[in-house]
Amino acid sequence: MQNSYNNGQVTYAGFWVRAAAYVIDSVLVFFGLLIVRLIMSGVMSLTEGTVLSGDILFQYTLKDIALYIAQVLYFILCTYYTGTTLGKRAMNLRVVAEGEKKLTFFNVVYRETIGRFLSAIILHIGYIIAGIDPQKRALHDILCDTRVIYGRRVKVYPVYQRPAPPAAPMGSGGYQRQGMPAPGPGPSVQEQKPPCEPPGQVPPHESKQQLPPLSQERPPYQKGPVQTGYHMVEPEQDPQAGLGEDKQ
Repeated sequence: MQNSYNNGQVTYAGFWVRAAAYVIDSVLVFFGLLIVRLIMSGVMSLTEGTVLSGDILFQYTLKDIALYIAQVLYFILCTYYTGTTLGKRAMNLRVVAEGEKKLTFFNVVYRETIGRFLSAIILHIGYIIAGIDPQKRALHDILCDTRVIYGRRVKVYPVYQRPAPPAAPMGSGGYQRQGMPAPGPGPSVQEQKPPCEPPGQVPPHESKQQLPPLSQERPPYQKGPVQTGYHMVEPEQDPQAGLGEDKQ
């Protein structure tokens, strides 16, 4: 069944959006009537030569009446049971009664038959009225006390831009965003190799690493005999030195 609309404030649908919905409905009805035409072609072949094969209502044949009824039933049933058609649903439109009352079956039938016929009888001026009416009503809406409004509300959430990451200092004196590689085609600071030194020279960075730290103490100096190619004996330990003195 159709849904009631009670949302405080309503927004009436203008002429162009209603025209777009009607074009969508007309395309759908056209393809639906192709099936009806095939069925009626078989029926008309069976009733050939009878009263039903000629004009029944003015210049309209049985086939024309069946096509009109099929087209009108689409708008009547969709509007009465759901409050909208497929074209109006695609454009987010609904048909409601005056005072947000439920649509009656009589109002829907009158709107989709006689009301639409009167709106289109003189250059479709009844549809053009929707563009100048304060409540965007066409002639068939005025006759049936109906309104075409926008259906469900669509919430719009603000989109916040993610702040940029803080800049981190680079080795070359500039700044670089965190999580991003350093610009430039050359290698990074960690990958750069020290310059080559000439042979026979110790690089300054290696000579500094071989020096002992300042806090380390050296072992004390120990006195002892000097070792050379000959064995040296201290004078006070030589026994022959005392004998020579006595002989003198």
